[in-house]
Parts: sequence; structure tokens; C-alpha cells
Amino acid sequence: MSTRSRLGMVILALIASAFIAAPMQAAGITAEGFIREWDADHDGTLSLDEVKKAASARFESLDRDHRGTLDRKELGATMSPKEFHEADTDKDGTLDKAEYLAAVEKLFMAADKNRDGKLDKAKLRSAAGRSLLRLFGSRQGPVF
Repeated sequence: MSTRSRLGMVILALIASAFIAAPMQAAGITAEGFIREWDADHDGTLSLDEVKKAASARFESLDRDHRGTLDRKELGATMSPKEFHEADTDKDGTLDKAEYLAAVEKLFMAADKNRDGKLDKAKLRSAAGRSLLRLFGSRQGPVF
């Protein structure tokens, strides 16, 4: 096997290990950091209202052209194509703030398995919780 082939395999292995190591952190946002930033009542958990406040601020920061909507380019890799399609209820190829907040609420409810209205670190580390955190992470990555 050539040196070039070995180098390619090593690079692929490093990339794969990064994806395997990522489950506890969604695009640079940790459960602990997210709670610390948005837990207004300092109870160690996030309510739906607290998460929606964070989501509203996130929407405003992503809406760089100030049109009141987010397209796939503005969202970057923060939302999967399937999530985007489901959230785009009027099928216009963009999400307005109401659609975006509805998607956030859906992910919140999916992560809140015991229906106590609160997300703690453990719930944010679940698959649904990581999907929610990804909305607040880096926009870097491919646009799907």
C-alpha cells in the first residue's frame, strides 16, 4: 500500500473518530453551557419558555438579511433536511419565526420524556436533546 493511500486512511479514521466522539456535544454547545447561559431562574433546568427565549435570540442572529425568515443557507448544518422540511409548514422554502419556534418546541417535547416541562443535562444529552442543541451550535458544515 502506498504512503499516499495510508495517509488517506489515517485522515478518514481521524474524521470518523471526531464523529464518534461528538455525541456529548452538539456542534460546540454543551448541555452544561446551554443551561448555564439560558437558565433564567437558576434551577439547573430549562423550561420551554427559557428554551424559546434562546431560540428567538438564535433566530435573530441567524437572520442576517433581516427578512424575518431563515433559508437552508442561513441555517447551515444546524438543522437536518428532514427537520427543515417538517418545520416548513407553508412549504415556501424558508422558516419564519413561528415555524422555527414550533420546531424548537417539538424537539423540546421529544427530549422531555417524562413530561415534567424541564430539560436537565441528561435530557439534553439524549438524541432529541442533541438535536435541539444543534440548533444553537455552529452553522458550519454542509448545507443539505
